[in-house]
Amino acid sequence: MNYSFLLMFSTTVLILSGCGHKATTPVVSFTPPVIAADSKAEGLLSADEGKAIPAENAPAAPDDKDYSAAVPISQKIIKNGKLAFSTEDFDACRSRIADTVKKYGGYIANENQANGRLQLRNELEIKVPAAVFEQCLEALTGGASRMDEKSITTQDITAEYVDLDARMKARMAVEQRYLQILQQARKVEDILAVEAQLKSIREDIEAAKGRLQYMDHHVAYSSIQLTYYQTIANTDPQAPGFFRQSWLSLQEGWNGTLSFALGILSAWPLLLGIVFLIIFIRRGIRKWNLKKTIAQTPTNVNL
Repeated sequence: MNYSFLLMFSTTVLILSGCGHKATTPVVSFTPPVIAADSKAEGLLSADEGKAIPAENAPAAPDDKDYSAAVPISQKIIKNGKLAFSTEDFDACRSRIADTVKKYGGYIANENQANGRLQLRNELEIKVPAAVFEQCLEALTGGASRMDEKSITTQDITAEYVDLDARMKARMAVEQRYLQILQQARKVEDILAVEAQLKSIREDIEAAKGRLQYMDHHVAYSSIQLTYYQTIANTDPQAPGFFRQSWLSLQEGWNGTLSFALGILSAWPLLLGIVFLIIFIRRGIRKWNLKKTIAQTPTNVNL
């Protein structure tokens, strides 16, 4: 009975001493990792063992922002319109178009005006907010005397936008991991290797941001290619009269004849080759006819 009591007492003391013992945290030294030049953030190399360490085992991003979280993106559609019409008053039409574009919050991106003897013509590239694209398009056709063309086209770039946005956020997450590694690096070669990777990643991020901004602008502002013109006269008022045109026609005919003759002279090697070819063919025909005649002529033998 005494032995049982002693055994139970000893066991109780050991359990209490184990629970009261405080665990000490081991100190782990950090060796700056060496980044492979061609790793492209896909893996890190240990400076001692040279073994690949997966990128997901790299230190986590210092901030709490989750770049991989899916963010809802609205549908991205680019709208384009095309208008072509004639007008009776060229200057008044230009003023009306400018007022209409300003009214709907747009602007004229490009303009190309040409004034000829028969026609006045102006080509405009107009940018208007996508929300008022249809209303502005209808308002621009108000002063047209005759509509030549009116069309609307759309382009859905939602899939391209979502894919590019996801790639950019993934590169930003990798950038944060490299920044964490850069803060812990001590060797010069390690710092240079990490900075080289950061430079490549940041270039990709900036390119993606620029492309997304470009797409956002084209989605937010629709384009309208507008062409309007005014016909001044059906015939050229400065054209010469009948006698003048007749004289010009004679001169043009003579010049055409001279051009033809000069063209023939410039082709003299070809003409010379054709002449020799004709002579050769004629001689061959003569020889063949002669042989045929001899073959058909009967031979008289005198005994």
